[in-house]
Amino acid sequence: MSKDSIEVTLSFATGSLDFARDDGNLARDQMARKAQAIAYWLLPEKAAREVFSREIRKLARQLGAPLFEPHVTIFIASENSRPPLDVLQELGPVNIELTIHSIRLSEQFTKTLFVQFETNSTLQQLGDAIWKASGAQDRYLIHPHLSLVYAKLPPETKQRLADKVRLPFREVCFSSICAMRCTRPTTTAIEVEQWKLLAP
Repeated sequence: MSKDSIEVTLSFATGSLDFARDDGNLARDQMARKAQAIAYWLLPEKAAREVFSREIRKLARQLGAPLFEPHVTIFIASENSRPPLDVLQELGPVNIELTIHSIRLSEQFTKTLFVQFETNSTLQQLGDAIWKASGAQDRYLIHPHLSLVYAKLPPETKQRLADKVRLPFREVCFSSICAMRCTRPTTTAIEVEQWKLLAP
């Protein structure tokens, strides 16, 4: 996926962004105090990406939630680790198939409602390759999932939404990786809107 296409899908509606700014200096000060990290995202191939993107857009419109690119996080490094473009150039082509296990929900903001994939040893090997190439200190144990919405919702609302999710496939092919700068942990829509593409 090109940098331009990711930047387009990560553009947000002006209204929601203006509303976020109206929250005042407190939210911005809180973000400034939080650590920044480099998240490496595994991206689904085009057909699956379009299906997930439609679901994300539908839920975002329904709930006033932020938009984001469908992805599986496979590694998180500190901001001062090796430049991500150098890391990605060491990896070479990517082609991994993951099997959907279930649709789940949680109290964690970035796992409000998500597609849970089955554990995959090849995926963990890829994450470990990024770990070594990045020079990061800590290994990242992958719990493969793809989020469908980021929002603070009552449990019954999340369950109702989960029950309505219908995907036309069980196997998903992932064919590329990008690196994003993000706040860690990300806990608000404003912080999602601040995510920035770093590579490729």
